[in-house]
Amino acid sequence: MTPFKPVPEEALSLEIPLKSMEPPLDWSALFGRAATNAIEIGTGNGVFLASEAAKLPGFNFIGIERDLEFYYKMVRRVHAASLANVRTTPADALDVLEHWIPPASVARIYCYFSDPWPKRRHAARRVLSPANLPLIERVLIPGGEFRFKTDVGYYFNLAITALRKQSGWTIVESARLPPPDVAKGEVVTNFERKAREAGSEVWGLIARYHEPSPASCSCSCS
Repeated sequence: MTPFKPVPEEALSLEIPLKSMEPPLDWSALFGRAATNAIEIGTGNGVFLASEAAKLPGFNFIGIERDLEFYYKMVRRVHAASLANVRTTPADALDVLEHWIPPASVARIYCYFSDPWPKRRHAARRVLSPANLPLIERVLIPGGEFRFKTDVGYYFNLAITALRKQSGWTIVESARLPPPDVAKGEVVTNFERKAREAGSEVWGLIARYHEPSPASCSCSCS
């Protein structure tokens, strides 16, 4: 018995062959065009990624998902939707941000319902944390956005605090979110549905990055 359903060979062509490549990635070569670039960290089974990529055909998307069961579900979903503007990788997202994505090349990063890593010793693994904000800042273009959702209240509060303390960020939106409106084309992912069925509140934010001005520099520059 195999642990996963078979994935069509042509579907696996969506995967970026990192093991046979040298960093950094070349977005234009990867997609065969220059376009607005976006990343989803933690795609789950790909419901949101497939929907967003279909809505924004002028964007290039890279979907990152470490869990192989979810990853192959996402790959099958994207392939079935014939989305030419999506590439995928099962790599570690923080490693991809640090080593593979060129600086100032991404207009939008989505991170929805990522692992909050509740134990203190694992806090550095949280995607939106003071330790990892420099990786996010490194790849975003000026004016680029980070979009975040979670059903874990303390993680949301920690994320907001990290962004407010770091110069160069503007929080555009932050709120407790109502359930997605399917009639308006908003997507209900499997994770969000389960969270809401369990009675959890969902919180979200959109933060925009601008390089800190020289006046905000805390170094002893001369």
